[in-house]
Amino acid sequence: MSSESHATCLFTEGRITLPDQYQDRTVNVFTLPDENAPAFNISRDILHEGEALQDYINRQLALMNKHLKGWKLSAREAAVLGKNLIAGECIHASYLRDNQPIFQQQAVFNSAANHILVFTMTRAEKISDTDSQHFKALLASFQFNA
Repeated sequence: MSSESHATCLFTEGRITLPDQYQDRTVNVFTLPDENAPAFNISRDILHEGEALQDYINRQLALMNKHLKGWKLSAREAAVLGKNLIAGECIHASYLRDNQPIFQQQAVFNSAANHILVFTMTRAEKISDTDSQHFKALLASFQFNA
């Protein structure tokens, strides 16, 4: 039996109704068969009580700097989700995994009621202008479910 307070979770294969108080912390990962192609993922998080988006991003950057070997932040810039639906921030960075460089762009948005959406593009090679354009197009294509 479901009630209005239960959240519905939609995903590619279907939908489920979650019990009260459950939070969506799923991660969607999208890849091509070509191992050199960039991978895209969408992850979810929540802000701490009283935390602003900028504070959340700064906290996450500090964690990445602490826990990812060779972490280097190369740029921070404004980002937009959908057709000017939400303003956020895009982070350009790299780190080492198995002593190999990994490059990424992460765009972070507060979607509603302190629910964070993080869109990430990761690649084992330097991110090209074409890759960045694909990432921006992915962000621009976002629409809320009705």
